[in-house]
Amino acid sequence: MRLRSLALAALLLTLVAAAAPARAADPRAAIIDAAWDTRPFLDDLEAVGVQVIGRYLARCPQPERNIPEKRLIDQGPASDRNSEVSQILAHNMAILSIYQYNNDSKNKFHGKDRDGNPLPDAACRITTRERTPTAEAELDARAAVTQANALGQPRGTAIYFGVDIAFNAADTTTRAAMVDYFRTVGRILSRSGYRLGAYGNGDALEVLQAERLIDYAWLSASRAYPGTTSFHNSGRWHLFQSGVNLEWFGGDPGSCRRGLPLDVNIKNARFADGGIGIWTRRGAVMVDPTRTRAIYDARRFACDGDARIRRTARSGPRDLISANQRCRGGRTVSHPDTVDYANAARVGRTAGDVVEVDHDDDGTFDGWTARSNLTPSFSRKPAWIFSSAERGRAHCP
Repeated sequence: MRLRSLALAALLLTLVAAAAPARAADPRAAIIDAAWDTRPFLDDLEAVGVQVIGRYLARCPQPERNIPEKRLIDQGPASDRNSEVSQILAHNMAILSIYQYNNDSKNKFHGKDRDGNPLPDAACRITTRERTPTAEAELDARAAVTQANALGQPRGTAIYFGVDIAFNAADTTTRAAMVDYFRTVGRILSRSGYRLGAYGNGDALEVLQAERLIDYAWLSASRAYPGTTSFHNSGRWHLFQSGVNLEWFGGDPGSCRRGLPLDVNIKNARFADGGIGIWTRRGAVMVDPTRTRAIYDARRFACDGDARIRRTARSGPRDLISANQRCRGGRTVSHPDTVDYANAARVGRTAGDVVEVDHDDDGTFDGWTARSNLTPSFSRKPAWIFSSAERGRAHCP
């Protein structure tokens, strides 16, 4: 009799579990990148659902950029249990490796900085020697592999190299130099067991994909850069940088502290079931596909030039969140009251003709905006309008 009762109880539990609705996947951002040491914020990042942190490799430190903590290797190697890389992995988060060393100028492909001066050599010594794209790529690729090894990055994972400029495919000189550079980087990374990704605007990624030089395409948030909108709408990107120059964890207004400056990135739901080269000590890993789709589905673009954010679902069009305050840079400031044109935001509940929005994608909803201010899905990004007056008058189709 007892066995029959236990069997019946087990059957009932099975039926209840089958009938219960599946728990919705977390739509909060899972992938961020930061140019600062994340150790003081790892508990916070874990608590808001971040699963991947993008951190930087570079041939030499760049004190002139005022980001002394940008290179992950400068925060200690994998052999140091207290290093940043060890602590990120200990917090059950994965790493996205990004190589960026003076990649914000087309001069980079000729071994020069943005002022036209030759970049330091492999030992970070000042030199007057100019380099070919191939020679500069060799220095960068070898530095990337050396640092990846020291950080414990497993083979079969990726390093993303930046093209952080307004690259135009019609610029044949820069195009040829970029192709030579990436061809050399790809050869060296492949021999070392790593895959190659690229971060850049639409035109840059279009060229690199057409030349079959990269495994992964990470589209920058550069709304006005050549080809960015069309490349996003083509669906051929793996990552999209949906929010830049954000700051999380600055505390409550009135008792502000400096938070963590970061960018937010969205994985393409089209590639939800595949990897993009992120890693832990175990090897290549990926965000759960169900969560990737939930994150993608919860994002929209502002397609109205005046996408105001109201304080509550019942607020009138003039009761905006600028009446609220937030922390940024250790100071209390007013909250921005619009989702800027062609920028992304996370959406939540709807109430009539308004929808809840998380303006800075920090996991907390900031206010409400008219649903008509936003695109119906994340798959269609509005084309950039260069005239600020025309942009302000723009309305969604």
